Amino acid sequence: MDAKAPSTPTEDALGATSSDTASPDQGLPIRLALSGGGVRAAAFHAGVLRRLAADDLLERVTHVSTVSGGSLLVAAAMSANGLSWPSSATYRDSVFPALRRLLTTVDLFSAPAIGWTGLMRFNRRLLTARSSVVADLLVERWGVKGRVMDLPATPCWSINTTSLHSGKNWRFSSREMGDWVFGRHYAPDVRLADAAAASAAVPYVLGALWLDLPAEGWFQTDPATRKPLKRTQPPTTRIGLWDGGAYENLGLEAVYKPGQAPDPDAFVICSDASGPVPPFGAASPFAILKGRLAGPRLFDIASDQIRALRSRMFMRDVEGGTLRGALFKMGVSVRDVDIRIGRVRPERDYDGYLRDADVRAALGHPTDLRAMSPAVFERVARHGFEVADTVLTNHSPDLFPEDHRWQPAADTRL
Repeated sequence: MDAKAPSTPTEDALGATSSDTASPDQGLPIRLALSGGGVRAAAFHAGVLRRLAADDLLERVTHVSTVSGGSLLVAAAMSANGLSWPSSATYRDSVFPALRRLLTTVDLFSAPAIGWTGLMRFNRRLLTARSSVVADLLVERWGVKGRVMDLPATPCWSINTTSLHSGKNWRFSSREMGDWVFGRHYAPDVRLADAAAASAAVPYVLGALWLDLPAEGWFQTDPATRKPLKRTQPPTTRIGLWDGGAYENLGLEAVYKPGQAPDPDAFVICSDASGPVPPFGAASPFAILKGRLAGPRLFDIASDQIRALRSRMFMRDVEGGTLRGALFKMGVSVRDVDIRIGRVRPERDYDGYLRDADVRAALGHPTDLRAMSPAVFERVARHGFEVADTVLTNHSPDLFPEDHRWQPAADTRL
């Protein structure tokens, strides 16, 4: 067996190959981080991508990092487009309508989605391996097919999970899987549905997704540069992976390092569709039967604190000029943005945006894996669109000068 590391492309500090980071022909490259939050997050991020597509910006995306609901959304979008990243026109014309139909008609995980035949088929897995059931239903109900190694090199998509073995951020991408403690493998022959389900595997609710790993081909890597250093032998060939939100729910680490500008220079967008910590006593042990991902309260509190710290570090670097970027935070209305920046506009102007009460209702949608009503999808996706538009045009008008208004679906009963 050859003791040398394989011939792998040169990687930057964030793990993308040099070919992945080539600047688009025009404009500043964009790096996206899409948070977790179940189908609520998926609908919110769908609206954010629609806003970027309105300016033909999806072609400028070089990196995508996703957690949980963000991973589900990108897996569905890629699958709807032949396992490739959609162009802006394709997203506007076909992928977004396909996502709207999917998220408003198909439960991913609930008692009705499983049905009586599922009870017989999945049997003990419903008690001991629910995340693997979600993976199978992603294939069958959402059409998420293909393997991680078949994903396109551009944009570089990092699917974030949390390793039970190392406690680190285990990532899947087209060219590698693993983390710096366990080791990295450069041929991730894993179902895309398994990677996406692992990213959404809320601890103790869905539980860890267990993967059989190849015995050979693992390398110890430099924690800072991610470059392979030498061959290694992992302690196990079967690993348990939890929700990426157990490590960090924003997915920022794969596209941005605190205090550092991306190399090459890029505009970093963090879309945060995380929900608030539920009221004490609100969680029910039977919530999973309705598809709700109500984790242990300790997990919710810790995740909320980590998210707050990460977002503050990110905004400190943006406001301090270390990097160019934007944070789209669910629950923030156009009026909230205006208040923060001191913008005064006629009250009637707000009639063209979601009402503040609708914004709060969008934030309050449960973290679950059930189909939304068309009206709820319209509200949540529109919220993502409008937050993205008002933040980009108000905070970075030199890069994003044109306002866009949400165009409702032709038929909200779809």
